[in-house]
Amino acid sequence: MQVAVVALRAAQQFQQCLLLAPEAEAARRYVEERGLTPQSVERFGLGFSPDGWQWLLDRARGKGFSPQVLEAVGLCGRSPNTGRYYDRFRGRLIFPIRDVQGRTIAFGGRILPGAAGDNPAKYVNSPETKLFSKSDNLYALDLARQPIAKMRDGEKEIVVVEGYTDVIMAHQVGVDHVVAVLGTALGPRHIQLLRRFVDRVILVLDGDEAGQRRTNEILELFVAAQIDLRILTLPEELDPCEFLLERGAETFL
Repeated sequence: MQVAVVALRAAQQFQQCLLLAPEAEAARRYVEERGLTPQSVERFGLGFSPDGWQWLLDRARGKGFSPQVLEAVGLCGRSPNTGRYYDRFRGRLIFPIRDVQGRTIAFGGRILPGAAGDNPAKYVNSPETKLFSKSDNLYALDLARQPIAKMRDGEKEIVVVEGYTDVIMAHQVGVDHVVAVLGTALGPRHIQLLRRFVDRVILVLDGDEAGQRRTNEILELFVAAQIDLRILTLPEELDPCEFLLERGAETFL
């Protein structure tokens, strides 16, 4: 129970930082440049983690939460050399990850363009924890459930993309039956999860060579699961966020 509370409180801390803290100014500019509205920031709970080793740890201690609990949620790591705890998502825009019921269970963090850090990976996701398995969850499925439920039986479909901002932009322009994978390929457990809600899956891949290569890897899974799969490859090497921003929801649909 305590780990679930910590995940929720951390999401609130990250969002307050993004909205108000001077050190989040670059993150606010990035969000605006990507075309994301304040309403989307609030709906998806976007936040920011400052580039400090103890920012979240210090705030958690002040609320009576131990570093061990933060580690159990995947919010901090521990140095094998010194044994000291450190914030996992330093200097990153934060995307809270929620389960189907809308409970915060994990986080994704994107490094800001031009930022120099000790971990140069563009995205960092929470590790596997008691709350979170990336193979059993999809980003924004909690928000996509309601519009899918309103579709007619036999025509329920979901769109699967690869990035957090792709999902947010889709929902922002009214295409609200869109979800994303969480730093892993679409797998058998994802397919079983999707079958609970939809009859058809539309997989949207970036229009680059890597995206096309992933198509072949995924096809066999859907054939084995006997689920209706459609694949959309975007033109001109655009990602869904860029396509939606440039050409709008109607063209995308």
